[in-house]
Amino acid sequence: MRHTVLTMSRGDSPRLREWVEYHSRLGFDDFYIILDNPVDDSEQVLLSLDVPAKITIDVRAASGDYYDGLTPAERWARVLAWRKANESRLTALGLPVVDPLALRQLEYFREVLSTVYAGNGDSWVAVIDLDEFIALPGGRRIQDITSAARSPRVRFLNFNFDTSGNDDTRPFLAQHTMRWAREDVEAYGQGWEHRVKTIARNDALLPFTSVHPISKGPCEISDPDVARLHHYKIPDQGLPIPYSTKDTTLIDTL
Repeated sequence: MRHTVLTMSRGDSPRLREWVEYHSRLGFDDFYIILDNPVDDSEQVLLSLDVPAKITIDVRAASGDYYDGLTPAERWARVLAWRKANESRLTALGLPVVDPLALRQLEYFREVLSTVYAGNGDSWVAVIDLDEFIALPGGRRIQDITSAARSPRVRFLNFNFDTSGNDDTRPFLAQHTMRWAREDVEAYGQGWEHRVKTIARNDALLPFTSVHPISKGPCEISDPDVARLHHYKIPDQGLPIPYSTKDTTLIDTL
């Protein structure tokens, strides 16, 4: 049984080493990393890694709009204009595609999942971003999660971390140890209590719908004390949910 992480990255060179090495320690033995119109030395960093896992690097040329160097307000204005210009296409898709990045993810991930991974029911694929880490408290490995799964899709509840003061010259995880508490997320609501990422068995990957559920169908939501998603969003999303829980699970895994 193999366990794969599929992701798309752009400008994440400072985080790549720690992210790959961490998930390799959890038992992931296959990484498929799409470099979306690269702007840094991410490919060289990946080629330099010494991990037991297989790393596939898929470099893609520029496609669609990119919003490098824009302020949040400028970016939002461009996104709204893009949505208006692509309204009929987005309506026809009927999927949660909100900007050009989400459209590229949909197209690239659908292609890779259908041509490389779909069909082999003995393996599993997780779709996560470079600012997301799967947390398995108690020394668990990803094989412990999938071998105990009762459904072909296991979803991990999302917990954002306080990333203020981040310094890319220092190890990433050790800098950020305060996260949301589940009760605060549930109290805030507005859909955040349902925010998840997923690992799905290879015979349940298609049709790909989005990076959150991967696909529709039977699923189970993991108890966050067993497995959860740590999300280190930079810049902070600015939600009124306090970072009230100290959590060193990932540091203890290193």
